[in-house]
Amino acid sequence: MEMEDYLGEAANEKQAAKTAIKEKRFDDAWRHLNNQKEYYLRHASRMGFSKTDTLVIDSSPHEDMANILRLEGKHKNALSNMSYTYKAVYAVNRPIITLEKKLEAYYNRAYKKQPFKRFLSLLKALPNSDFVSVRDFVEKFFP
Repeated sequence: MEMEDYLGEAANEKQAAKTAIKEKRFDDAWRHLNNQKEYYLRHASRMGFSKTDTLVIDSSPHEDMANILRLEGKHKNALSNMSYTYKAVYAVNRPIITLEKKLEAYYNRAYKKQPFKRFLSLLKALPNSDFVSVRDFVEKFFP
């Protein structure tokens, strides 16, 4: 029996999500993005990814999820999702300049008149990079 192509399936789900977003079918897009995450987790598990590398691949669909939430006007939720992607990538020392600019744009929609630098330093200092920790920081403990 040949191995499943989880990354191929994940790519198909991402493409389906992009189409659904363009057509403003946000519930369908969300479902496709969750499917994409599921395929990514199966791939990470099969390949024996570390916890940190698993969080990076798991967090990537959250950038599209953040976009959906932004389009729906749910700016704090959108910021949580973008923050998760940022924090996971930051945790493995990958380049983050583009992500940081996006994060700042999402931040400015959610928290007007609050300094972004403070938010960013607190986010970077968070001990955990998982979604729940990041979401709780963004939506419960900040500012």
